This record gives sequence, structure tokens and C-alpha cells, in this order.
Amino acid sequence: MPRVEIVQKHNTAARRLYIRGHNGKIYPYLVMNDACLTESRREERVLQLLRLLNPCLEKRKETTKRHLFFTVPRVVAVSPQMRLVEDNPSSLSLVEIYKQRCAKKGIEHDNPISRYYDRLATVQARGTQASHQVLRDILKEVQGNMVPRSMLKEWALHTFPNATDYWTFRKMFTIQLALIGLAEFMLHLNRLNPEMLQIAQDTGKLNVSYFRFDINDATGDLDANRPVPFRLTPNISEFLTTIGVSGPLTASMIAVARCFAQPNFKVDGVLKAVLRDEIIAWHKKTQEDTSVPLSPAGQPENMDSQQLVSLVQKAVTAIMTRLHNLAQFEGGESKVNTLVAAANSLDNLCRMDPAWHPWL
Repeated sequence: MPRVEIVQKHNTAARRLYIRGHNGKIYPYLVMNDACLTESRREERVLQLLRLLNPCLEKRKETTKRHLFFTVPRVVAVSPQMRLVEDNPSSLSLVEIYKQRCAKKGIEHDNPISRYYDRLATVQARGTQASHQVLRDILKEVQGNMVPRSMLKEWALHTFPNATDYWTFRKMFTIQLALIGLAEFMLHLNRLNPEMLQIAQDTGKLNVSYFRFDINDATGDLDANRPVPFRLTPNISEFLTTIGVSGPLTASMIAVARCFAQPNFKVDGVLKAVLRDEIIAWHKKTQEDTSVPLSPAGQPENMDSQQLVSLVQKAVTAIMTRLHNLAQFEGGESKVNTLVAAANSLDNLCRMDPAWHPWL
């Protein structure tokens, strides 16, 4: 009889099936019931884009020798509300690691967020606004008393007691994080929350669930305002070490940016095809939300072709500008170093929403 497991993955309870392929291998898949269909399609567009970018990485020496390839799970739409998502039974999310370590320390995993809002309430009760220094002090207090910088490193040392296993896992984690960080910044994707980051314990590969283009609901433009460019929190940088951040992480990001900047790969053409669908979906959603009168056929009005071309071109230009900036060098210095410093800065991290867990 086929075995069906009920597991908690991707922020939901899902059924895990095991399918045997023609090659004799067994592939685990999650049966996901998606209440919001449009958000699932948006996520699948980003996965499709990353899958289309992988062949470019395979054709360059600098990326191939570093094993720089996006980890993209296979997704099969079975029905309008159901899809099969490729799964790795050994994977767990960053927030699950955090909960495990909190349980070992005997503290509630919600305590840092509660403490954050308690401190804010105390400051606002005095009739003053929370200043930048107050936010910075709250972050330091959480790091000092609840979530130490070494939490992720402790988990890795406990999971991989063998030095070779630990080193191999950390190396793969570093280059995978470089790919995800570059994609998040370059493609203007939504912020990477801890529950979105899936870590495969058997390989060290990372994949992200619910990555979507961060589109401004009012204008349809890609949103570029965020305190940090990508996720490189104190816990992650402590695990990767200073050498890992300034060495393999930075070098991998530069290698990928230089690869995509090659004119012969025509990355802008791929972006236009994917972003066209994204902008059309945004337009339909805007019309439904604002109760715009339907056409005689009972469907929302189609988007004006000139407006569509303009928005797609503007989005592609924004992405390609960021890409070319990252690929360029100015006397040995790259913009990637500036981004890494910004992502690791406490002044920027303290301005992030506590649900993002800037201390993790």
C-alpha cells in the first residue's frame, strides 16, 4: 500500500507522497492545497525564471567550477487549487531550527517579538516616538539575552559533529546563500523570512518557498525600498565566519552577476517574458480589488498594450541596472562588498520588521 505522511512544511500541513520513477528512484512530493491561486502562480513564475537562468550558469567556467546553480523544486499543477511540490524529507526551515534551539534553551520562540513590542509600547507610553537608537538597543538586548549570534552555528555543530561534514555543509550553504541573496536583490523579490528558507541537511542546498516579485500595488513598479538588500543576519554571518562572507559568498555573487551580464545570454529577453505575465496578473488583481466595471463579455478589461510594454520595460531596466552595477569593478572594489556590509549592518537590521527575525 502507498504510504502517505502528513507533515508540516511551507507554513502549512501537507500530505507527502512517494512516487517511484521509471529510473527506479523514489521521489517525495508534497500535495499542497492553495487557497490563494494567484499567489501560487506568482511563486511558480519566479521558480520558472530561476530554472531558465540555470543553463546560463552551466555555460560559464567561473560559475560551474563553484557549483553555482539555483536549487529549484519541481512543481506540478494538478488542479486549480492543488499542486505537487517536490520535497526533501531531510529539509527543514530556518525558523524550525530557531524553535529547536529555543526549546533547548528553555525560552519561548515568540519571546523576542513580544519583548520588541513591549519595549516599543514603553517608549511610546512616554509620548515619544521610537528613535533609531531605541530600535538598535532592542535588537542588541534580544541578541544578548535571548537569541545569541552563535545559535545557527551551535545547531550546525550539533547536527554535523564530523569536521568534514560540517565544513562541506557550510561551504554549500555559503554558495547557495550567495545565489539566493543575489536573486532577492537583483530581481526585486519579496523579503526572505526565516520560514521561507528551506535547508536540506543531507546536501546543504537551500531553496526558497513563496518567493515573488515585490510589485507596488498602486503603480505596478518593482518596489526597491528596503533597509537591507538580502538576508545576512548576525547568526548567519557568525556561522559562515568573516572569511566565508568576504571570500566565497562575495566571490560567488560577483561570478553570478558577471555571468548574467553577458550579452549573449539575453537575460533581458527571459525577464521580459516572465515579467509580462506578472504585470498582466497585477493588472487583473487591481481591477478585481477596485471593482472596475467588467467588459460586455463579463471579463475584466484587458490592459492597454502601450502601458504593458512601458511597465515591463521599466521593470527589466531596473533589474538590468542592478545586475550591471554588481558585475562591474572599480579598482578591485565591487558593489557586492557594499551590499554585504549593508545587509550585515545593525543600523539597517534594527529597522526591519520583527517578524523577519533580524536577530536570526
